[in-house]
Amino acid sequence: MRGLLRSIVLMQWRVGPCRLPRLGLLLAVAGLVSALAAGPALGDSRLDDIRKKQTENTSEITAAENEILALRSQRQDLQSSVTQLASDLDAAGQHLSDLQADIDRLAAEVVVLGNQIQVTQKKLDQARAATRQSAVLLYQRRSDSGTVLQLIGSAGGSGAFIEGKQYLQHISDKRHRDAVRVNGLRADLADQQTQLADTKHQAETARDQAVAEQTRIQNLQAQQQQTLSQVSATEGTYNSKLQALEDEKGQLAAEFKTVSDQIAAELARASQTAPLGNGRFIRPIPGAPITSGFGYRTDPITGQTAFHSGIDFGAACGTPIHAAGTGVVLSAGPNGGYGNATVLNHGGGLGTLYGHQSAIAVSVGQHVDQGQVIGYVGSTGKSTGCHLHFEVRVNGNPVNPLGYL
Repeated sequence: MRGLLRSIVLMQWRVGPCRLPRLGLLLAVAGLVSALAAGPALGDSRLDDIRKKQTENTSEITAAENEILALRSQRQDLQSSVTQLASDLDAAGQHLSDLQADIDRLAAEVVVLGNQIQVTQKKLDQARAATRQSAVLLYQRRSDSGTVLQLIGSAGGSGAFIEGKQYLQHISDKRHRDAVRVNGLRADLADQQTQLADTKHQAETARDQAVAEQTRIQNLQAQQQQTLSQVSATEGTYNSKLQALEDEKGQLAAEFKTVSDQIAAELARASQTAPLGNGRFIRPIPGAPITSGFGYRTDPITGQTAFHSGIDFGAACGTPIHAAGTGVVLSAGPNGGYGNATVLNHGGGLGTLYGHQSAIAVSVGQHVDQGQVIGYVGSTGKSTGCHLHFEVRVNGNPVNPLGYL
């Protein structure tokens, strides 16, 4: 810088004030200082191409991530369906087993009831025959009046008559008992036949249910096989897209490092400037929560570990972003994976970066005060939603911002 200024001064001395007026000299110096402050890298077409390509790749990656998230959701839904189908099949198999057990039990009961009915029917037939025989004997004794008179006359009013009367009474009681037994056996037989009919009906119902359950199991198995095929196809598509995404992210990471290194170089060149503040910063979004910290973290899409060079503040798109400290705008505009980003030089090798903005409210070379609105929260660049990516750099190297807030 001193050499260039000396050359300009010497040139003025040689050509004289009439050839190069003092005002022209001042403008030339101012232009040179402004160009040096902006840094040659900011106008580097190669870097602009990288940043433009990064923006395009980031848009493609965002679309790919959204598609992968949709595939992941679909895969999870299919896996849940497979799990539910397996549970349904287990329940259906248990139900079918229970139904088969009921069928076997009812079939055994039908056999037992059939045997009981045969025994009861035989007893009823015997009781009916005994009742009929008792009735015939009673009728015969009561209708044999000659025999009755002989018993009365020969007994002299005692012995044989009494025996004859008791015999007639015996015959009558037996008939009564036979009739009662017949009625009881008939009722038992009716109950057993009703029970047999109910048991057969239950067995038929169980068999119908078993057939329906077998059909349902077959349908569930077919549905399960179809779902498993869908899971396999989705899994293949998911893995293929995930691999392509990882490849794209690897390429983007390399290019992102180029931009990051360039920012580091710009800040390192500006480290010779005097500090513009006390080295303490305010939060760029007052009251906003920190949603992601500084350091290594797992990529939510690929599952790979990557370094996070700042902290993220959760806030709605359009929320004002304030300068963390007094400084000069070193760069402002699209910056690859950072999206719309602003870099402030706070002097003394200290700088801050504000990424993913929806809109930038400052321009290169502008002086900003601590707390001044410099932009608005967005989701540009490598971003999965509205938030502010905030970095603190010392001599170009990212450090944990929490040590300065």
